[in-house]
Amino acid sequence: MAEKNILITGNGGFIGQHLSKYLYKKGFNIIGVGRTNSRMPAAIKVYNISLPNQKLTDILTEYQPDVLIHCAGTSSVSDSIVYPYEDFKGTVKVCGFVLESIRNNCPNCKFIYLSSAAVYGNPTSLPIRESDVCKPISPYGYHKLLGEMLVDEYSKLFGIDSAILRIFSAYGEGLRKQVMYDLCKKLTSDIESIEVYGNGSESRDFIHVEDICRAVELVINRDITGTFNLANGREITISMLVESLKEFLKSNKHIKYIGKVRSGNPKNWKADITKLKIQGFNPTISFEQGIERYCKWYQGGTNDERN
Repeated sequence: MAEKNILITGNGGFIGQHLSKYLYKKGFNIIGVGRTNSRMPAAIKVYNISLPNQKLTDILTEYQPDVLIHCAGTSSVSDSIVYPYEDFKGTVKVCGFVLESIRNNCPNCKFIYLSSAAVYGNPTSLPIRESDVCKPISPYGYHKLLGEMLVDEYSKLFGIDSAILRIFSAYGEGLRKQVMYDLCKKLTSDIESIEVYGNGSESRDFIHVEDICRAVELVINRDITGTFNLANGREITISMLVESLKEFLKSNKHIKYIGKVRSGNPKNWKADITKLKIQGFNPTISFEQGIERYCKWYQGGTNDERN
Protein backbone atom coordinates (compact mmCIF):
# COMPACT_ATOMS: atom_id res chain seq x y z
CA MET A 1 0.00 0.00 0.00
CA ALA A 2 1.35 3.40 -0.99
CA GLU A 3 2.11 5.88 1.76
CA LYS A 4 -0.62 8.45 2.29
CA ASN A 5 -0.04 12.13 1.64
CA ILE A 6 -1.14 14.16 4.66
CA LEU A 7 -1.46 17.95 4.40
CA ILE A 8 -1.48 19.81 7.72
CA THR A 9 -2.58 23.44 7.85
CA GLY A 10 -1.28 25.44 10.80
CA ASN A 11 1.66 23.07 11.04
CA GLY A 12 3.70 25.70 12.89
CA GLY A 13 1.27 25.82 15.81
CA PHE A 14 1.44 23.75 18.98
CA ILE A 15 -0.74 20.82 17.84
CA GLY A 16 0.30 21.18 14.19
CA GLN A 17 3.99 20.76 15.02
CA HIS A 18 3.40 17.69 17.13
CA LEU A 19 1.12 16.13 14.52
CA SER A 20 3.59 16.77 11.71
CA LYS A 21 6.45 15.07 13.52
CA TYR A 22 4.33 12.26 14.95
CA LEU A 23 2.71 11.27 11.65
CA TYR A 24 6.02 11.61 9.79
CA LYS A 25 7.56 9.08 12.19
CA LYS A 26 4.60 6.78 11.47
CA GLY A 27 5.51 6.71 7.79
CA PHE A 28 3.14 9.25 6.28
CA ASN A 29 4.25 11.80 3.70
CA ILE A 30 3.68 15.18 5.37
CA ILE A 31 3.13 18.53 3.66
CA GLY A 32 2.86 21.51 5.97
CA VAL A 33 1.16 24.85 5.38
CA GLY A 34 2.09 27.51 7.91
CA ARG A 35 5.11 28.68 9.85
CA THR A 36 8.41 26.94 9.22
CA ASN A 37 10.25 25.34 12.13
CA SER A 38 13.94 24.50 12.25
CA ARG A 39 13.22 21.36 14.27
CA MET A 40 10.87 19.93 11.65
CA PRO A 41 12.37 16.89 9.86
CA ALA A 42 13.98 17.94 6.58
CA ALA A 43 11.80 15.49 4.65
CA ILE A 44 8.67 17.45 5.58
CA LYS A 45 7.90 20.01 2.90
CA VAL A 46 6.60 23.21 4.49
CA TYR A 47 4.99 26.11 2.61
CA ASN A 48 5.39 29.25 4.68
CA ILE A 49 2.10 30.95 3.80
CA SER A 50 -0.84 32.33 5.76
CA LEU A 51 -4.35 31.28 4.77
CA PRO A 52 -6.41 32.18 2.87
CA ASN A 53 -3.87 32.10 0.04
CA GLN A 54 -4.42 30.93 -3.55
CA LYS A 55 -1.10 29.10 -3.35
CA LEU A 56 -3.09 26.37 -1.60
CA THR A 57 -4.69 25.52 -4.95
CA ASP A 58 -1.27 24.71 -6.41
CA ILE A 59 -0.31 22.65 -3.36
CA LEU A 60 -3.50 20.60 -3.44
CA THR A 61 -3.22 20.06 -7.19
CA GLU A 62 0.41 18.95 -6.96
CA TYR A 63 0.20 16.59 -3.98
CA GLN A 64 -3.45 15.44 -4.13
CA PRO A 65 -3.41 14.71 -0.38
CA ASP A 66 -5.37 11.75 0.92
CA VAL A 67 -6.09 13.64 4.14
CA LEU A 68 -6.04 17.29 5.15
CA ILE A 69 -5.82 17.99 8.90
CA HIS A 70 -7.03 21.51 9.54
CA CYS A 71 -5.09 22.89 12.53
CA ALA A 72 -4.97 26.47 11.27
CA GLY A 73 -7.07 29.05 13.07
CA THR A 74 -7.16 31.17 16.19
CA SER A 75 -6.46 29.77 19.64
CA SER A 76 -7.28 32.41 22.24
CA VAL A 77 -10.65 32.87 23.94
CA SER A 78 -9.60 36.20 25.47
CA ASP A 79 -8.33 37.57 22.15
CA SER A 80 -11.58 36.57 20.47
CA ILE A 81 -13.52 38.72 22.94
CA VAL A 82 -11.34 41.75 22.22
CA TYR A 83 -11.11 41.15 18.45
CA PRO A 84 -14.18 39.05 17.49
CA TYR A 85 -14.10 39.86 13.78
CA GLU A 86 -10.41 38.98 13.51
CA ASP A 87 -11.20 35.69 15.23
CA PHE A 88 -14.05 35.09 12.76
CA LYS A 89 -11.75 35.62 9.79
CA GLY A 90 -8.99 33.46 11.25
CA THR A 91 -11.30 30.55 11.99
CA VAL A 92 -14.48 30.62 9.89
CA LYS A 93 -13.21 32.33 6.74
CA VAL A 94 -10.07 30.18 6.61
CA CYS A 95 -12.01 26.97 7.21
CA GLY A 96 -14.44 27.80 4.39
CA PHE A 97 -11.55 28.67 2.08
CA VAL A 98 -9.80 25.35 2.73
CA LEU A 99 -12.99 23.33 2.22
CA GLU A 100 -13.75 25.14 -1.04
CA SER A 101 -10.18 24.56 -2.18
CA ILE A 102 -10.58 20.84 -1.51
CA ARG A 103 -13.90 20.74 -3.35
CA ASN A 104 -12.38 22.34 -6.44
CA ASN A 105 -8.99 20.63 -6.51
CA CYS A 106 -9.02 17.28 -4.68
CA PRO A 107 -12.59 16.28 -3.76
CA ASN A 108 -11.51 12.81 -2.61
CA CYS A 109 -9.37 14.27 0.18
CA LYS A 110 -10.60 13.50 3.70
CA PHE A 111 -10.98 16.59 5.90
CA ILE A 112 -10.20 16.36 9.63
CA TYR A 113 -11.28 19.45 11.56
CA LEU A 114 -9.74 20.14 14.94
CA SER A 115 -12.57 21.85 16.78
CA SER A 116 -12.86 22.72 20.46
CA ALA A 117 -14.93 21.91 23.53
CA ALA A 118 -15.57 25.68 23.57
CA VAL A 119 -18.55 24.93 21.32
CA TYR A 120 -20.36 23.56 24.41
CA GLY A 121 -20.00 26.63 26.62
CA ASN A 122 -21.19 25.95 30.17
CA PRO A 123 -22.80 22.49 30.12
CA THR A 124 -25.89 21.82 32.23
CA SER A 125 -24.53 18.43 33.30
CA LEU A 126 -21.34 16.37 33.22
CA PRO A 127 -19.93 14.45 31.47
CA ILE A 128 -20.49 16.31 28.20
CA ARG A 129 -21.71 14.18 25.30
CA GLU A 130 -21.46 14.97 21.59
CA SER A 131 -25.27 15.02 21.43
CA ASP A 132 -25.51 17.81 24.04
CA VAL A 133 -26.72 21.20 22.86
CA CYS A 134 -23.91 23.58 21.92
CA LYS A 135 -24.16 26.97 23.66
CA PRO A 136 -20.85 28.82 23.19
CA ILE A 137 -20.04 31.66 25.58
CA SER A 138 -17.18 33.25 23.60
CA PRO A 139 -16.63 34.38 20.00
CA TYR A 140 -13.96 31.66 19.80
CA GLY A 141 -16.54 29.00 20.68
CA TYR A 142 -19.11 30.41 18.25
CA HIS A 143 -16.57 30.48 15.45
CA LYS A 144 -15.43 26.92 16.07
CA LEU A 145 -19.09 25.89 15.90
CA LEU A 146 -19.55 27.81 12.64
CA GLY A 147 -16.51 25.93 11.31
CA GLU A 148 -18.20 22.66 12.23
CA MET A 149 -21.31 23.78 10.35
CA LEU A 150 -19.18 24.45 7.27
CA VAL A 151 -17.67 20.97 7.53
CA ASP A 152 -21.16 19.51 7.78
CA GLU A 153 -22.27 21.56 4.76
CA TYR A 154 -19.41 20.41 2.55
CA SER A 155 -19.83 16.83 3.70
CA LYS A 156 -23.56 16.60 3.04
CA LEU A 157 -23.83 18.79 -0.05
CA PHE A 158 -20.52 18.09 -1.79
CA GLY A 159 -19.51 14.67 -0.49
CA ILE A 160 -16.30 15.74 1.32
CA ASP A 161 -15.40 12.90 3.69
CA SER A 162 -14.87 14.47 7.12
CA ALA A 163 -14.31 14.02 10.84
CA ILE A 164 -14.60 16.60 13.62
CA LEU A 165 -12.59 16.30 16.84
CA ARG A 166 -13.75 18.50 19.71
CA ILE A 167 -10.55 18.88 21.70
CA PHE A 168 -10.86 19.74 25.38
CA SER A 169 -7.91 21.23 27.31
CA ALA A 170 -4.87 20.35 25.21
CA TYR A 171 -1.42 20.56 26.77
CA GLY A 172 2.04 19.08 26.45
CA GLU A 173 5.69 19.83 25.92
CA GLY A 174 6.12 22.98 23.84
CA LEU A 175 2.94 24.76 24.92
CA ARG A 176 3.83 28.31 25.94
CA LYS A 177 0.42 29.74 26.74
CA GLN A 178 -2.81 29.00 28.62
CA VAL A 179 -3.38 28.02 32.23
CA MET A 180 -0.64 25.41 32.71
CA TYR A 181 2.14 27.57 31.29
CA ASP A 182 0.92 30.67 33.15
CA LEU A 183 0.90 28.76 36.44
CA CYS A 184 4.41 27.40 35.83
CA LYS A 185 5.68 30.94 35.29
CA LYS A 186 4.04 32.16 38.50
CA LEU A 187 5.18 29.18 40.57
CA THR A 188 8.80 29.65 39.50
CA SER A 189 8.83 33.44 39.87
CA ASP A 190 10.38 35.49 42.69
CA ILE A 191 6.97 36.42 44.06
CA GLU A 192 6.11 34.69 47.36
CA SER A 193 2.34 34.82 46.93
CA ILE A 194 0.63 34.34 43.58
CA GLU A 195 -2.91 35.04 42.42
CA VAL A 196 -5.00 32.52 40.51
CA TYR A 197 -8.31 33.19 38.76
CA GLY A 198 -11.47 31.62 40.15
CA ASN A 199 -11.84 29.81 43.47
CA GLY A 200 -10.07 26.57 42.56
CA SER A 201 -13.24 24.54 42.00
CA GLU A 202 -13.32 25.29 38.27
CA SER A 203 -12.39 22.21 36.29
CA ARG A 204 -11.01 21.06 32.95
CA ASP A 205 -10.51 17.78 31.12
CA PHE A 206 -6.84 17.79 30.13
CA ILE A 207 -5.67 15.82 27.09
CA HIS A 208 -1.96 15.44 26.30
CA VAL A 209 -0.95 16.36 22.75
CA GLU A 210 0.56 12.91 22.22
CA ASP A 211 -2.87 11.36 22.77
CA ILE A 212 -4.34 13.91 20.35
CA CYS A 213 -1.85 12.69 17.75
CA ARG A 214 -2.81 9.07 18.42
CA ALA A 215 -6.49 9.92 17.99
CA VAL A 216 -5.86 11.64 14.66
CA GLU A 217 -3.80 8.65 13.48
CA LEU A 218 -6.73 6.39 14.41
CA VAL A 219 -9.17 8.54 12.42
CA ILE A 220 -6.86 8.35 9.40
CA ASN A 221 -6.10 4.63 9.54
CA ARG A 222 -9.68 3.52 10.19
CA ASP A 223 -11.26 6.14 7.92
CA ILE A 224 -13.51 7.30 10.74
CA THR A 225 -16.15 9.97 10.11
CA GLY A 226 -18.40 11.94 12.44
CA THR A 227 -18.03 14.24 15.46
CA PHE A 228 -16.13 13.14 18.56
CA ASN A 229 -15.03 14.47 21.93
CA LEU A 230 -11.27 14.22 22.38
CA ALA A 231 -10.26 14.29 26.04
CA ASN A 232 -9.09 12.10 28.91
CA GLY A 233 -12.57 11.67 30.35
CA ARG A 234 -11.39 12.90 33.77
CA GLU A 235 -12.37 16.10 35.56
CA ILE A 236 -9.42 17.98 37.10
CA THR A 237 -10.07 21.02 39.26
CA ILE A 238 -7.80 24.04 39.02
CA SER A 239 -6.81 23.54 42.65
CA MET A 240 -5.72 19.98 41.79
CA LEU A 241 -3.71 21.34 38.87
CA VAL A 242 -2.06 23.98 41.07
CA GLU A 243 -1.09 21.46 43.76
CA SER A 244 0.30 19.01 41.19
CA LEU A 245 2.40 21.71 39.57
CA LYS A 246 3.65 22.88 42.97
CA GLU A 247 4.74 19.34 43.79
CA PHE A 248 6.65 18.71 40.57
CA LEU A 249 8.17 22.20 40.48
CA LYS A 250 9.03 21.98 44.20
CA SER A 251 7.35 25.32 44.81
CA ASN A 252 6.12 26.54 48.18
CA LYS A 253 4.34 29.63 46.88
CA HIS A 254 1.26 30.82 48.71
CA ILE A 255 -1.82 30.60 46.46
CA LYS A 256 -4.55 33.23 46.55
CA TYR A 257 -7.69 32.53 44.54
CA ILE A 258 -9.15 35.87 43.53
CA GLY A 259 -12.66 34.65 42.67
CA LYS A 260 -12.81 36.51 39.37
CA VAL A 261 -13.20 34.30 36.31
CA ARG A 262 -12.00 35.30 32.87
CA SER A 263 -14.77 36.19 30.45
CA GLY A 264 -15.63 33.43 28.00
CA ASN A 265 -14.18 30.61 30.12
CA PRO A 266 -16.53 27.80 31.21
CA LYS A 267 -16.78 26.76 34.85
CA ASN A 268 -16.58 22.96 34.61
CA TRP A 269 -15.66 20.44 31.95
CA LYS A 270 -15.58 16.67 31.81
CA ALA A 271 -16.00 14.81 28.54
CA ASP A 272 -17.79 11.60 27.77
CA ILE A 273 -15.34 9.92 25.36
CA THR A 274 -17.34 6.71 24.88
CA LYS A 275 -18.02 7.45 21.22
CA LEU A 276 -14.32 7.66 20.32
CA LYS A 277 -13.47 4.73 22.60
CA ILE A 278 -15.85 2.55 20.59
CA GLN A 279 -13.71 3.39 17.56
CA GLY A 280 -10.60 2.15 19.39
CA PHE A 281 -9.25 5.24 21.17
CA ASN A 282 -7.90 5.09 24.70
CA PRO A 283 -5.84 7.87 26.32
CA THR A 284 -2.39 6.57 27.27
CA ILE A 285 -0.98 9.51 29.25
CA SER A 286 -2.53 10.12 32.64
CA PHE A 287 -2.86 13.58 34.11
CA GLU A 288 -0.08 12.83 36.61
CA GLN A 289 2.28 11.51 33.93
CA GLY A 290 1.54 14.43 31.65
CA ILE A 291 2.10 17.04 34.37
CA GLU A 292 5.43 15.49 35.29
CA ARG A 293 6.54 15.54 31.64
CA TYR A 294 5.36 19.13 31.21
CA CYS A 295 7.22 20.33 34.31
CA LYS A 296 10.43 18.60 33.21
CA TRP A 297 10.11 20.28 29.83
CA TYR A 298 9.40 23.66 31.43
CA GLN A 299 12.44 23.40 33.68
CA GLY A 300 14.74 22.68 30.76
CA GLY A 301 14.91 18.89 30.74
CA THR A 302 16.14 17.16 27.62
CA ASN A 303 13.12 17.85 25.44
CA ASP A 304 14.18 19.70 22.28
CA GLU A 305 11.00 21.82 22.36
CA ARG A 306 12.18 23.92 25.31
CA ASN A 307 13.91 26.94 23.73
